[in-house]
Amino acid sequence: MFPLLALRALAAAVIPFSPSPSPTPSALPQIAHVVTADRTDETLGNSVRTTYVVSAADIARNGYRTVADALADVPGVQILNYGPIGASVDYGIRGSDSTEVLVLIDGAPAPGGLADSVALGTMSTVGVERIEVVEGGGSTLYGTGAIGGIINVITDAQHAPPSATLRYGTFDDRELEVEDAGFGFERIVANNAYALPESSTGGAANPATRNDSDYEATTARYGLERTLGAFALAFHASAASDDLGATGLFPDYSPTSREHDVNDDGVLTLSTRRARSNVSASFEGSSQQVTFDCDAATDAYCFQLSPSLDTEMRSGVSLRDVVTGGGERTIYGIDLSRGIVQVNDGNGDPVIGAALAQSAAYVQQTWIGTRDEFYAGVRGERDGALGGEFSPSVGWRANLSNALTFKVNAATAFRAPNATELYYPNYGSVVQGFGLLQPERAKVGDVTLSDDRVLGGISLGWFDNATRDLIVPTCLEYCNPVTAPPGTFPVYAPQNVDHAHIAGLTLDAQTLPAHGITAVLSATDLCLAQDLDARTRLPDYPTLSYPVFNITLGLRYSGGPQAFVHAAGITEQSVGPQGALDPTQPLFYQPAAYSDLTGYTSLRVSGHVLLTLRGYNLGNERYAAVWGYPMPGRTFAIELTSR
Repeated sequence: MFPLLALRALAAAVIPFSPSPSPTPSALPQIAHVVTADRTDETLGNSVRTTYVVSAADIARNGYRTVADALADVPGVQILNYGPIGASVDYGIRGSDSTEVLVLIDGAPAPGGLADSVALGTMSTVGVERIEVVEGGGSTLYGTGAIGGIINVITDAQHAPPSATLRYGTFDDRELEVEDAGFGFERIVANNAYALPESSTGGAANPATRNDSDYEATTARYGLERTLGAFALAFHASAASDDLGATGLFPDYSPTSREHDVNDDGVLTLSTRRARSNVSASFEGSSQQVTFDCDAATDAYCFQLSPSLDTEMRSGVSLRDVVTGGGERTIYGIDLSRGIVQVNDGNGDPVIGAALAQSAAYVQQTWIGTRDEFYAGVRGERDGALGGEFSPSVGWRANLSNALTFKVNAATAFRAPNATELYYPNYGSVVQGFGLLQPERAKVGDVTLSDDRVLGGISLGWFDNATRDLIVPTCLEYCNPVTAPPGTFPVYAPQNVDHAHIAGLTLDAQTLPAHGITAVLSATDLCLAQDLDARTRLPDYPTLSYPVFNITLGLRYSGGPQAFVHAAGITEQSVGPQGALDPTQPLFYQPAAYSDLTGYTSLRVSGHVLLTLRGYNLGNERYAAVWGYPMPGRTFAIELTSR
């Protein structure tokens, strides 16, 4: 297969609105095509795998500054914010955690993928054309780490019109964003020193204020597309740097701890299209540096003796051929990648360096009828010394009527242990009696029924995930942040759970626009998240819990092209209980159930200038989505945009 692909071409073209993130059941012409579900261009309505899209219009209207912000309302996606202005997040899809979600930028793995350190909370949306979310096992086409699903951040290549945005908000939150001709630039600075609830006591130097939570970030992106004779060339690159206070758990947080991240990525794609074939090759590269530092001499809660440095570098080549004709489509290809991870934990332990590798071949055959579509595929992958795996998958879409659609998917999926689980000092796969980790192996499936005639479109889905050898962190000591001695932190080690079972339901609905107003509703019920061996609900560490309910309800208004009120909206997200609470501790730093009400109004002050007012957590709930990280309460921002 490799010689055939290498002879036929050398790269893959990056192939080229809805009131809310749009699920596959809704046939919306504004989002005509997606590229992630089947690693090729197809219409959104014809995608068999459950796919949601957050468009550039959604990002601009709702003021989503990070990828995590943009995904918070997508059904089945869990986003839990903590850290400076929510810059740190834990995330998952359908009850999975971040280790089981593959994050891509323009189809290539994002920086940090080898060590589970992809930073969605600081990943900017500047220069982003859309974000595609494919839910359910994607190992057949993408390999390890896609048990829960895939997030593909697709950046723009010279198509978006010029624009500029200035923003100022609570806690001295300032932003400049500029986009033009494939180039995007963003700079954010915020001091983020916010008062804690009156019930706060004890803690560090100033228990009444969350200090050392300042944040600054710079992001630059560039993309271009060219035609070179019979070949199409596409190039996308990003560079991002951020610096933030890494204060840790309240109340015993560290006033001197800081984190500095540098993330770079790039993809060069060449493709050639013939009558029935589109052959492509992508050359990918990424790097990440994460530094932590604190002053051990003056800070009793400093968790290391000297600065730590985690470094990751990855390169890869993907060759692919898509053959179509006669009501059939065949996709086959090869993925090759190599990566290096180096860890210096800052506590005097030996510097650890490890090389990781992936070699894989895959094929998927699709049969397309007049009212249905069926696919079957398989991938063979070897992840270096961790061993190999075969991942088959099947799926079927049936149009039962012009508006009623039925979809079903079933697959096996897998995840090799990441570099942090294998090698990080005092956390790796041989820790205090724990044996070598085994790769996770899962059987996943989903069923979706949708009808475009009900309201403005409604879909109901069921998903199921039965995993063997699920890797979960197990606390060894200092497990309770309330009773642990000062200056200590929980000690964890990864451990395989023999049998785990996750299942749930999703609902997504919206009304037809009436006088420019649309109502949207999405809900996820994670009714089952069980460790079948211990007969308990799966653990909620590091910080991603398993809330039973997550409901989003919103009203959106869209004015005419020259209307004074260009757009307006209000959204409430309600998150259910996320585990047992300690009745002796205040709720504001425990992950109890909470609601977050946000709203915006965008006014057209001249032909191409918009003035937007935004409010966050308008109910002023002092909740903690993650234990020990109380959020700041009600905040506001004002934006001036020219486009």
